Amino acid sequence: MRLINVTNLKIEEYFGTDIPEYAIVSHTWDATEANFQQWTNRVARLRKSKLPGYAKVYKACKLARQEGFRYLWIDTVCIDKSSSSELSEAINSMYAWYENAKVCYVYLSDVRISSKENNMDVLSLFRTSRWWSRGWTLQELLAPDNVIFYTREWVKMGTKYALAVLIQEITGIDEGYLRGIRRISMCSIAQRMSWASKRVTTRDEDLAYSLLGIFGINMPLLYGEGSQNSFRRLQEEIIKVSIDQSIFAFDTGSSDNTLLAHHPRDFAAQCRVRPSFARKLTLPFTLSNAGLSLKTPLIQTLSPYWVLAVLNCVELHWAQEDVKARSIICLPLLGRDKKYMRARAPVALISLGADTVGQTKTPSAKTRYDKNIADTQTVGKDSDTSTPENASSIVKTMALEIQDLTTRNDTEILVSYFSRIYPLYGNEMDEAMKGFAVSEMMLDSNTTAPEQGFMLTFPRGMGEYRCLLSHPSTDLYRNISFFLPSASAVPVSEVDGRPHPRHNTLPGQVTRGLLVFAHSAIGPRMRSITFGDNMGLVGIYLALDSVTGNWTCRIIDLGIKISITASDLEGKARIGDAMVLGKPEEWVHYDQAQNVVVAARTRFETVKGKPCKEAIMVEIVFDVKELVEERDLE
Repeated sequence: MRLINVTNLKIEEYFGTDIPEYAIVSHTWDATEANFQQWTNRVARLRKSKLPGYAKVYKACKLARQEGFRYLWIDTVCIDKSSSSELSEAINSMYAWYENAKVCYVYLSDVRISSKENNMDVLSLFRTSRWWSRGWTLQELLAPDNVIFYTREWVKMGTKYALAVLIQEITGIDEGYLRGIRRISMCSIAQRMSWASKRVTTRDEDLAYSLLGIFGINMPLLYGEGSQNSFRRLQEEIIKVSIDQSIFAFDTGSSDNTLLAHHPRDFAAQCRVRPSFARKLTLPFTLSNAGLSLKTPLIQTLSPYWVLAVLNCVELHWAQEDVKARSIICLPLLGRDKKYMRARAPVALISLGADTVGQTKTPSAKTRYDKNIADTQTVGKDSDTSTPENASSIVKTMALEIQDLTTRNDTEILVSYFSRIYPLYGNEMDEAMKGFAVSEMMLDSNTTAPEQGFMLTFPRGMGEYRCLLSHPSTDLYRNISFFLPSASAVPVSEVDGRPHPRHNTLPGQVTRGLLVFAHSAIGPRMRSITFGDNMGLVGIYLALDSVTGNWTCRIIDLGIKISITASDLEGKARIGDAMVLGKPEEWVHYDQAQNVVVAARTRFETVKGKPCKEAIMVEIVFDVKELVEERDLE
């Protein structure tokens, strides 16, 4: 390590434990910077001493000397950049050099103090300084404990610790990391990538090389390889030493390589992603020339070609500085037979609501299950569910919800490239992918593409159930597992002849539909059967309010027999109408009946508005008893 002796301005070299205490400088470059050869030439140094790049080094040495330091490091003159081996060693060591420095002087050459400027003007210049946008300065901010900011005139502005709240606003880096309360190594990969998402470097490859220390990575430098190759190599090296699956939580929109990101900006929206809170060891995953091999839970859909892979990381949702909810990050995958590729539609990533935080007392899963079952048995008891008049057959919404419905069973899968997965399934894959053009089909038929729709998922699979039919039948798109209800809800006055005092729903404001799921034991000649905790036929009522943007999901127990005529299905759908129309408190996003749960607590905007502009993810579980037993064992 080369250091400037601040007394005689000579450069001295030290190794290992012989390195003395030193101050270090962080700055942005301009056209007048000195280099190693020029600085070691005393005559050249004196002749150019008034140039900004040289004056900066002189002033930093003077400051270090005044504060009792004998040595100073600055990248312009302490690295012999004519030697590629020395440059590579310096870049791989730079994070450690900043981390080990006793103090880091941040010189903001574009933050100027004059007699005409007040404190607000200086803070404005501080916020917009070029220093915050450069790639290399990210590690120079994070690595040292003691960071002091100086203006162009070398006037002290404050420390990283004192200015942490303001720096958090500028960079998006939590003040806990800036003040040393939390360790950078505990951040998720996605979160650290998000910090670099808006930064730039002069040389394309440096965008990746400037992140080496932040991820604890060492790798050779190959200038000329391009930014995408260097960033790919960085991610490959991270995967070798880390089991953090958030490295795959990036937006594939700007990338033709859907396995790894092209640029840190692909992680721009992942600043809230953290390592998983689950009591589960992340299983090893590997990246090879075939693709990504990993074991992870899969969320099934109605389509044999679409699944969601559950990553072992979460997104935190904040409210007034407190964590209020956590979401599981899911990757939509397209393929079959445990061989998939990353999907771009309907969305590249889904943040699935997992739980809420801040309850005074969280009951066990079994307590929630028993409470909901007890309430279920008191609702609709001895009622005739064959007519819409008996709306009490809808299970009442419970205050206690089972929030994380995903399976804990891992499936070993291969996530590969489009060019390798697509040819395996030919025309079948084409049909599945064309399903997302449903909105275009609707427009061709002179109807308006829907604003909202439901994406049907099964976090624990469908078990002994199958999707029998839907009403209206044309609203279910099985190949993409979407339900886009188009039938208008029937006002209460038309259902039971008595107008509801709070009913003010306009015609067409609420659209809804009904999905019917049948147990495998149900057959054409089946008259009666004992299902235990299971229902023979399950009706899932889904409704959308186009004015408020709200939605609801309810369960209807259809017994073991149902007519498949449109009129009978419409009658069942009107049971739901009677329950929710004019009753805002009944527009719930969770319902449970016996061994079935339906939840619709996650919504997201789709890519290019296909098959609808906004999708609500519906989770349907048919084995609630087994689910709660799993959770209570954790």
